[in-house]
Amino acid sequence: MSSKRMNRLDKIMKVLMLQSGVSIKDFSKQLEVSEITVRRDLQYLEQQGKLRLINGVAIYRPAVETAPVYPEYNLAYEYTVFKENKERIGRKAASLIEPNDVVAIDCGSTTEYLSRSLPADIHMTVLTYSMNTLLELGKHPNYDVICAGGYLYPNTQMFYSPEGISLIKRTCINKAFLSTAGISSRLNVTCIAPHEMDAKSALLESSQTKILLADSSKFGKIFPTAFSLLTDFDIVITDSELSVEWQNILESAGITFYLV
Repeated sequence: MSSKRMNRLDKIMKVLMLQSGVSIKDFSKQLEVSEITVRRDLQYLEQQGKLRLINGVAIYRPAVETAPVYPEYNLAYEYTVFKENKERIGRKAASLIEPNDVVAIDCGSTTEYLSRSLPADIHMTVLTYSMNTLLELGKHPNYDVICAGGYLYPNTQMFYSPEGISLIKRTCINKAFLSTAGISSRLNVTCIAPHEMDAKSALLESSQTKILLADSSKFGKIFPTAFSLLTDFDIVITDSELSVEWQNILESAGITFYLV
């Protein structure tokens, strides 16, 4: 393999680790080579297991080596962990929704409890990219539903595509409910994979009120991808088992928080 191609492959992977979903056309412009050359490079990297190529869009695929350190996320399992705490968080979050709100619901086990607690007797618009939330929204004919679709990641039940991210950014959202895999001691709010970061960042950019749903076990943990600071959120909803130390940190940061 020529050094020129090796450099090109390296650039492709670096771009994907930051942006996750990039089209062949965009890569052609960035690398200043033909779309045919880009397609060959992407097909080679796909064979190496480093990305997925779906309808002309390359989607970053995390290296298998990271699994021992950061186990593969499984929504079905996470849904059973701290179940009662997450149920209370979901109900509290649902109580903040008002008639005719435009609401966005992130993927994740805690946000799934929110989707199960949504008020049935009001009209609202709900944007989501979570398969599980979509199934719940289908039970409410008085909701207007916006789905930011794309490739479905089975382990998180999350849809992802560049078009979906663009849709999120074009939507004016009153209240966005986001989840997290961990919150570090430096107040970095983190998630498992880069494609999650794209969607979460778009929600933060498009929303007037940003609400973080995180059970107490998430505080003090850190995962590979930071998508915001804790201070970027207007409200944090967690459970009553949160340590006094973390409660003091939230108070000092001027963040409104609820213990349920």
